[in-house]
Amino acid sequence: MSLKIPVLAGAFLLCTAAHAAVPAKAITGMWLIDPKDYAPEASQREKMELTPEAAARQADLRKKTSAVQSTLSDRSRKCLPIGMPGMMTNEFALEFLETAGRVTILSEDSSLPRSIYLTEKAHTTGLEPSWNGHSIGHYEGAGAKKVLVIDTVNLNDRMGAVNGRGVHSPTTHLIERYYLAGPDVLVGEMTFEDPSYLAKPFHTLHHYKRIAGKAELWEYACETDAAGWSERFENDPAAKLSEK
Repeated sequence: MSLKIPVLAGAFLLCTAAHAAVPAKAITGMWLIDPKDYAPEASQREKMELTPEAAARQADLRKKTSAVQSTLSDRSRKCLPIGMPGMMTNEFALEFLETAGRVTILSEDSSLPRSIYLTEKAHTTGLEPSWNGHSIGHYEGAGAKKVLVIDTVNLNDRMGAVNGRGVHSPTTHLIERYYLAGPDVLVGEMTFEDPSYLAKPFHTLHHYKRIAGKAELWEYACETDAAGWSERFENDPAAKLSEK
């Protein structure tokens, strides 16, 4: 099994200086996370504190993973989507599209777009839990102090619920705040609440740099026969078991 992954710096190479940049005060546009914020420990505003039950589950999971010398997660082996918050906190390019009544966020590393509904005051009920969850939002402030606030719930339970970047579970409530700290710097604050996993709210802070000029997201496809990836499974007993 293998995966095809685009070159991380590719988005920069797609930029063409000859084209006009996105207006300076708009979040709409292409963004890359600041490399200094990519490491989970760099973006944490304080240490994540798990409930005793969650800490025990995480310790058991680490023990089982270590026992089989697993080199890649089940999610990677099965080509599952990256989901939230991972699609916002990895090194691949993002595109924000502000339109009437909605903000759409596209990720180079995810085939699933995020839709943030600006005219809905409450979350839609009865939906199937999903990788990106259900998001409603609104703007606060104006001009240079304009903030996009996003409220997300209804995440699924199909990935490891806890990692260094946050929590992804059916009981997670995520609040994000995105605002410009200059024409070409976007700040993203995340606050996670989850009674099943977190002993207290968990906060992260990320900075994104605008990709100037005309740029397009690379196509990303998870391909089981792509060269350059399958050898990573060569010494992974868990991968061998999953192929039987």
